[in-house]
Amino acid sequence: MPLFNKISTEDKKDFIGALALLIKSGTPINEAFELLSKQTRSPILKKVFKKAQERTEKGTPIYQVFEEDKNFELVFSSFIRAGEESGSLDKSLDFLATWLDKKNSLEREISSATLYPKIVLVFALLLGSGLAFFVLPKLTLIFASLNTELPLTSRILLSSANFIQEHGLALLLGIVAVLLLFYGISRIKTVRIFFDKVILRTPIAGNFVRLYQLTIISQLISVLFNSGLMITKILEIASESTSNYAYKKSLEHIKQRITRGDSFSSAINDFPRLYPDIYSNILTTGEATGSFERSFAYLAEFFLSKLTEKTKQLPVILEPVILIIIGVFVAFIASAIILPIYQVTQGFR
Repeated sequence: MPLFNKISTEDKKDFIGALALLIKSGTPINEAFELLSKQTRSPILKKVFKKAQERTEKGTPIYQVFEEDKNFELVFSSFIRAGEESGSLDKSLDFLATWLDKKNSLEREISSATLYPKIVLVFALLLGSGLAFFVLPKLTLIFASLNTELPLTSRILLSSANFIQEHGLALLLGIVAVLLLFYGISRIKTVRIFFDKVILRTPIAGNFVRLYQLTIISQLISVLFNSGLMITKILEIASESTSNYAYKKSLEHIKQRITRGDSFSSAINDFPRLYPDIYSNILTTGEATGSFERSFAYLAEFFLSKLTEKTKQLPVILEPVILIIIGVFVAFIASAIILPIYQVTQGFR
């Protein structure tokens, strides 16, 4: 998927909800896509809706339209296919919209929690750029007229300022190139697998990623059960929809175990680092009491509450780290500017 050609979860949720409403009102599917095409402001969605309108007018099943579009995960075509084949497309779309709403709420909550660090980072970049291009050039002239040996911090600061002034454009292009290269490398499967494994082993980020994946997987499986799909198909969809490769592989393995006749709860015990004991315990109870499908709804609520709690703690954890970094930066700048002036005043005594 192209870097800037992406449909947000919120946009997906909104149009799936609108599509469900139009179908409930008796609007023919091709006309529904035509209406959505006229209403949306997103160029990407407009293109998707026009293509869907053309394909459905020719008799192509709706699920196939979404199956062939790389903007949409497997969960979309699977929900829609189940609805089309069972004659309850509107209900399947409602279930899909419900899951997207939960996912969107989760993404917004995480985004809100990281808003403060993002603002501080942008401010620091603007401040650093302002110093480099407007303040430091003037200080260079002042320091040159002092006729004294500058301290190390001042020499580093001036060297950095001179480098940025002389090679600023090349530096900017280099940073952009590195970011694009990093993005390209991160799309390579082996690199993604390595990165996903490493991040799961880090103390704070690993725990956060685990809770996020467990919440998303549990919510998705819970909603997919409502569409009437078989557990093996549900696990296939969950695996395709999971962003972390470690969890993706675990779901593929669990599917294979279930195909061989093993229970979900026993299969999940093969991955103690990914799924805590409470996961297998609740599933074991669900399998024994006939409430297996509802077990995933309970797990989704449990891990969502844990994730929400961790998300609220995130600014508290990041704030001291950010303050230390800013403090070191300010101390460095202050020492680089004040120390030469102090040396000169001492020389006059």
